[in-house]
Amino acid sequence: MMKKTKKFLHLFMLTAGLAAAGFSALVLNDIRIENVDTTTLDESFVRAYTSLRAGQEIESEFELNAAVAHDVDNLRRSGRFAYVRALVEQDGDKYTLVYKVAARLRLRKIDIIGADGIGNRKINTELGLALGDYVDEALVGEKARAVEAYCRKNKYPDASVVWTLTPDEKNGTAALQLTVAEGEKLRVKRIRFEGERLSGDSFWRRLVPDIFPSQRTASRYEAKDLRKLMQQKQTWWITPWFGAYKPEMKEADLATLRKFYQDRGFLDVKIDGPELKPLGGGKLELVYRIQEGVKYQIGAVGFDGNTLYADSELSKQIQLQSGAVASRTAIDMAAGSVNRYYGNRGYIQNDVRPVIDTDASAGTAAVRFSVREGAQANINEIDIRGNEKTRDEVMRRELAVYPGELFNQQKVETSESRLKNLGYFETVSSSYAPTSVTNWYDLAFKVKEKAMGSFLIGAGFSSVDSLVGFAELSHGNFDIKRWPPVGDGQKMKIRVQAGTQRNDLEVSFVEPWFRDRKLALGVDGYYRTAGYYSDMFDLQTLGSKVSLTKPIFDPFTRGTVSYSLEQFSVDNLTTNAPSEIAADEGAHIKSTVGLSISRDTRDQFFIPTRGNYSSAGVEVSGFGGDEEIYMLEAKTSQFWPVFEDHVFNLKGEVRTVESWGSGSVPIYDRLFLGGPRTIRGFQYRDVSPRSNDPGSTEPIGGLSSWYATAEYTVPLWSKIRGAAFYDIGAVSSTSFDFFAADINSSYGLGVRIDLPMFPLRLDYAIPHITDANNTGGGGRFSFLLGYSF
Repeated sequence: MMKKTKKFLHLFMLTAGLAAAGFSALVLNDIRIENVDTTTLDESFVRAYTSLRAGQEIESEFELNAAVAHDVDNLRRSGRFAYVRALVEQDGDKYTLVYKVAARLRLRKIDIIGADGIGNRKINTELGLALGDYVDEALVGEKARAVEAYCRKNKYPDASVVWTLTPDEKNGTAALQLTVAEGEKLRVKRIRFEGERLSGDSFWRRLVPDIFPSQRTASRYEAKDLRKLMQQKQTWWITPWFGAYKPEMKEADLATLRKFYQDRGFLDVKIDGPELKPLGGGKLELVYRIQEGVKYQIGAVGFDGNTLYADSELSKQIQLQSGAVASRTAIDMAAGSVNRYYGNRGYIQNDVRPVIDTDASAGTAAVRFSVREGAQANINEIDIRGNEKTRDEVMRRELAVYPGELFNQQKVETSESRLKNLGYFETVSSSYAPTSVTNWYDLAFKVKEKAMGSFLIGAGFSSVDSLVGFAELSHGNFDIKRWPPVGDGQKMKIRVQAGTQRNDLEVSFVEPWFRDRKLALGVDGYYRTAGYYSDMFDLQTLGSKVSLTKPIFDPFTRGTVSYSLEQFSVDNLTTNAPSEIAADEGAHIKSTVGLSISRDTRDQFFIPTRGNYSSAGVEVSGFGGDEEIYMLEAKTSQFWPVFEDHVFNLKGEVRTVESWGSGSVPIYDRLFLGGPRTIRGFQYRDVSPRSNDPGSTEPIGGLSSWYATAEYTVPLWSKIRGAAFYDIGAVSSTSFDFFAADINSSYGLGVRIDLPMFPLRLDYAIPHITDANNTGGGGRFSFLLGYSF
């Protein structure tokens, strides 16, 4: 009798052997489940997750690989198995597929011991396990390490966690005991610095606002400026729950402190610490000792290793000047500029490193840039990675590089910036890899997506709207054509506001690439009721608007054409409402075509520090509907940085409106000034011509207006800025007559609080110049939730 032999092969070994012999169709004679552990195993559950069956004919190697890989993935994803492996047993021409598995245990009990300070409930939440979950030693170990990390980040730096998993193999269950040794609860009461160039650090000095920023050339530095840069924070009298001691931040904070001094010329700075000084009651003082050394200035600057471009050409690319402060960041940026110069001309794999030779006696730092030149390269293919939800074409249309082009570093960086500016990704990076063709490279952009949907609920108060509550549902990477509706780069928003003076419902949709062109289609629908325009009437607005916006001339300039259809209803008039308002009582249809152009060079959309925003537009109503009017508008806002953190803003606006038909301009289209967005020393819409009715002083709006604002802001504390401002303007009763009306102006002080999602402006303004309708008024507080442009 021939001796039976069995070969146990891993799937990949089997298919490799079959491929070498020439794969031919085979039949799986049997499928067997083997339990490699002593825990009770339900074979029916394993078979429920596998697709292959006994007697099934396998036509190809690919089919075998795909089916087994799919089954193994299903078993692993089920979460019920600690170990899964697929093998094949071959006995002559008979094949048996074997699944070797080890089942996880089901949790029947969780005991947490020792978490007296943090509390069992928080530990249980961080553990992330519940009764009935399937676990093994590896999974519990991973969860326990997460709990330990949580404890160490929450004031217990010496915390340790051990666990015991007691199995009941007969029933397939286990009891978990988690023991938490918290150690001493430590908080940082003070962070202190010792150094020759540090100013005093008294409590009262820390409260002084940062009105005058510390310059890189300053001779002394504030300890509070160093603390702002550190990840380790200290407790404060109004936030005693903050300041958990986090030893894992030590190296990062030391690097940050060194960078602070090296960027101010102290290239040899030495920083020791932190020394931990117990203050009792679990409180610590951290002490850093700083030896600044010599403050260097830039000496001679030169280049080594460059053959493609002369020293004189490379020198034009850097901003280092002899005699300037030897800032490490400035030196590194200069090296990056030289590297980018090569990269913009097709050269990759360049290496530019600064070699700094300091002379302490002379106080100079000579810098020579060691250049290793690469070779010119072309782009072969462009790959997009990491976009699980966002479609490839949404990203590719933003790229400034194309296959077949000569490599250009500036275009690659522009492409990265465009992808980041979409707002869909947490990180964006690029890399390149050689192909089989010399000097041809594949370029890849790798992204990490972030959650784009948001739901906000909040409440606010302003001197115009009074109390307002709102709810907003929005998505920045919407896809109206698919389900789930994510990934096509569209923007969708639904917002509801309700308050004592206003109620709004708004729905907006934006397709940034309409018909696959750089043409943004906007569609808006809205319903609004407002009682804040006047005490004598309410206004309801029901409307829709469609717009197309396209960049023109350059990326900073945009042109927009729009059409809107609206119904305005003036109702709830008081008995003493003037005739100018009573004439507009009831519902009116307005059909409007608009055309505008805008240019935006600001460095930031919110709270800019430099740049300009300007726009001009015209709207014509009368293509159907009840109104026949046109409006012209132009406005500009310029920002200049002063010192390092001070900002001066000068803005202005002119508007005029006129009827081109038989009717007049209705009350809701007339022009007013006053309030927190224009001339702040006057009530909302109080700068205006008055009614001609005897005894009435109700503002009825004008047909021409202009105003200008000068504002100077300075940093006070983190996220808080102080402001001084002057507003001036006028409203005329006739069109295109901007300067015939009397001027009104005000001046004052304010505070800007940059709270996330709820930026707040608080101003106190005093009238300066007043017309006959606004004499005798005193100073006014105004509150505004939101940003001003």
